[in-house]
Amino acid sequence: MAVEQKRYVAIPSLVPFHESTARARLIVGPFRSGKSVAAVVELWRNASLSRNTRYLIIRKTYRMLMDSCVKTFFEWVPRTLGNWREADMTFTCPSPSGGVAEFLFRSADSAEDIEKFRGVEISGAWLDEAQELHPDVKLIVQGRMSWPTTHPQFTLLVTTNPCDTEHWIYKQWVMDPLPGHVYWRQSSRENPFLPKDYYDDLEREYRDRPELKKRYVDGEWGSVFDGKPVYGNEFAWDLHVAKEHLSPAPSVPIHRGWDFGLTPACIITQIHPNSRWLILRELWSDDMGIEEFADTVNDFCKREYGPHQAYEDVGDPAGRARAMTDERSCYDILSSRGIYAREAETNALLPRLEAVKRQLAKNPKGKARVQIDPRCHRLIDGFSGGYKYKERGNAGMHSDVPEKNKYSHIHDALQYLALDLFGLSDTPMKIWNEPLPRIQTGIF
Repeated sequence: MAVEQKRYVAIPSLVPFHESTARARLIVGPFRSGKSVAAVVELWRNASLSRNTRYLIIRKTYRMLMDSCVKTFFEWVPRTLGNWREADMTFTCPSPSGGVAEFLFRSADSAEDIEKFRGVEISGAWLDEAQELHPDVKLIVQGRMSWPTTHPQFTLLVTTNPCDTEHWIYKQWVMDPLPGHVYWRQSSRENPFLPKDYYDDLEREYRDRPELKKRYVDGEWGSVFDGKPVYGNEFAWDLHVAKEHLSPAPSVPIHRGWDFGLTPACIITQIHPNSRWLILRELWSDDMGIEEFADTVNDFCKREYGPHQAYEDVGDPAGRARAMTDERSCYDILSSRGIYAREAETNALLPRLEAVKRQLAKNPKGKARVQIDPRCHRLIDGFSGGYKYKERGNAGMHSDVPEKNKYSHIHDALQYLALDLFGLSDTPMKIWNEPLPRIQTGIF
């Protein structure tokens, strides 16, 4: 029987991927950008480098494997070349070097699944849609890449849609790359083999979900969240996130906003002489007392901005409450560290939100008033939808106050600062002095 042959033509952005010899290679891109096909072709090419090879192909569930990885694999490697055993999800075929090439399709949906990888020796692996996988999958798989010992190129291939900036993939390949880790990020419209209007149609479908468009159409890093984004109508990634790191103007005060508790947060900003509000950096902890956190902020600011930089600080009014142990408040602790902060004028939610929203909406001459340093990962992910109103059931209704989560603390800090810097002069005084119904002072 004649074997159907297909000719693979690499998309330009994937040519360096195929040319690379890095041990851990990542492709990040939008829907239908050619990631999976490139991984299959690269696995087959690697199988030709030794007489005998064995590769793991991993996705979260067996259903996902069958619907995507297995389907794509056999579109480019005909089943008639070897023996496909669906019972154990293994394909064995003669290798291009005259030996045997094995391809083991495996799920990684549970701790038991991951443990199975510990007993197999492999030449390489492909982790598909890796943002869904536990980081232990990668660690164990890399530890098994040792067979055969003469194989010249042990390779881990990883393909995924963009994930959020706190994900283990982003940390290991982008934020602080590990040795031998190289990645390529594709933009939309690079795949010439798709229907001409494919991405245009998707853009129209996602017009009310900008976070989905950013991730699945534009191929940009970021999270996709359920619920209703607090700043869904005001925040635009391309407009408000700076393209490069921001530096403060010399001899101009830096303004810091504080949120307290055991999940403290501090936002560092400056009103630039050109009138832009620069969000320079974010500092936060998911488990730290205010004393240690204040010392951390002090050390960071002295290192980044010099010992003589002037600061103006404002924080959560609830921080004035004194502890039962030593009768000191958060503000007392800050002042003992040389940080003389004042309380925000109110803790009511609406004035705080409006103070930020008004700044986001100011775009003189098409340039955003607010510019956020791209290193402010948690703040940006919060703007993109992590800071949200939680849905009530499945009725399309949402709560009246933002959900208390890891994104809310840094956004609270930003709101206290925005209220202090810009105020809300046309808001009725009652809103300032009394919480709105169901918006209780001190909750957020």
